[in-house]
Amino acid sequence: MINHVMGPGTTTADLRQHLTSSMERTRAGADRIANAFNGNDASFTDALDAAQNGEAEAVDVETEMIRLADEQIRFDAMSRMLSKVYQQVRASVRG
Repeated sequence: MINHVMGPGTTTADLRQHLTSSMERTRAGADRIANAFNGNDASFTDALDAAQNGEAEAVDVETEMIRLADEQIRFDAMSRMLSKVYQQVRASVRG
């Protein structure tokens, strides 16, 4: 019975997977922002050569911050939905 509510292929399992994916995207975005602010002692010429060779990408911090904020809103919404599902399961088990 519980597998029909929380097992593979259910909305609950999908929400948990989306939360995991959201955490990974948040972590990747935070890493990009952190790396953008790392003290890089390379000269301009070194940075230009790296960019031309495809070794480094310029990070637009403002865009990354917007993506992080958007991801946080999505994560919060999915977290609330999953919490509601768990509340319903608890209520049905109790009652």
